[in-house]
Amino acid sequence: MNSEQAVLTTDQAGQQKHRANVFLFLTGSVFSFVTFYSSMTILPLYVYELGGTEFDTGVQTTLFYLASVLMRFYFGPLTDRKGRKIPLLIGAFAFSTSSLLFIFCDSVWTLTLARIYNAIGLASFFSSGGSLMADLAPPNRVGTYIGLYRLTYVLALLAGPLLALSVIKAHSFQAWFLISFLIGLVSLILVCLVKTPGKSTVSESGSLSRFKTVLQEKAAYPVFMGIALTSIAYGVLLTFAVLYISKYTQIANPGIYFTFFSLVGIAGNLGSGYLSDRFGREVIVWPSVILIGIGVGILFFLPWVPIIFLISSIATGIGFSGGLAALAAWLVDVTSKDNRGTVIALQESTIDTSIGLGSFVFGAMSGWMGMGGSFAIIGGAVFLLGLVKIMGRRPVPKTD
Repeated sequence: MNSEQAVLTTDQAGQQKHRANVFLFLTGSVFSFVTFYSSMTILPLYVYELGGTEFDTGVQTTLFYLASVLMRFYFGPLTDRKGRKIPLLIGAFAFSTSSLLFIFCDSVWTLTLARIYNAIGLASFFSSGGSLMADLAPPNRVGTYIGLYRLTYVLALLAGPLLALSVIKAHSFQAWFLISFLIGLVSLILVCLVKTPGKSTVSESGSLSRFKTVLQEKAAYPVFMGIALTSIAYGVLLTFAVLYISKYTQIANPGIYFTFFSLVGIAGNLGSGYLSDRFGREVIVWPSVILIGIGVGILFFLPWVPIIFLISSIATGIGFSGGLAALAAWLVDVTSKDNRGTVIALQESTIDTSIGLGSFVFGAMSGWMGMGGSFAIIGGAVFLLGLVKIMGRRPVPKTD
């Protein structure tokens, strides 16, 4: 074997190890996200089981996301200073063990406390996971790799709520919480096996200093606006769609909404990452925001036209998955690699704050105007703001 063949063989072996490492991380992420997304969709129903109301659900979700935002001020910079692995392990552990805590909750307030503990997983895993995937991506394929990572969200949302509701219907909430704990335990084992880059060699600056540096990037402001709009719409769906469908339709398993949402989201993630690499991020982002706004708004008609649930799930699935994949890649484009963990933490905090805000506002609105009207108003607002951004976008000048 000559030297060129030896180099080629070594390079191929390195690529295989790289692909195996990426696959291991993506698989571990799917298992962690199954525990997260199933809890997001069934806990509103569990609140009712414990004697709570829609307002209680909105308050609880808001506190959950507020806790994750506050904790991310620590975990985001931590992943830049100490590397991705430690926050990933902390997150996987919190997702798994919080399911055990849910078993012993016998009131809305004890459930709220358990959810605040669960927020540790959201604060640590999501920030570090996105940062690691961007680290592993070749420079010209950041959008594609982030699309693959966000695909794990979709696959978890596809499997988690449907599986959880099936187990609960056949057995009990407690049976699902135990299964969720075991699923999270598998994720923790897989994450332990993932090889990650070492800690950052940049200065050990404080958390607030890092966030201030990121916020000075003016080019990131439109990205955060897009993330906020998409997440407000998504939070409304994640918290109230199953409850709304179960109240106004005869669908046996309302979690099927997220099945269709996730199926079309597979294409949305893969397609938008690749297309945004080729044609630019904004070409994908603002049409996606408009689409998710339409999908949320038309749920107003669900009590009279039950098939609307299918049209809505397809529109919101494509809009959410496609929009956030392109937005995440756009954010990586316009910010420094040295603060990537902090950047992704701020991205996830924007998502969490927006989801919590959307859930709280929707819960308050639905108390006096009903869930249908609330879907119409929030969906219409997201649609109009997305449309404004498209109309105000400056065309790229042609070059000779």
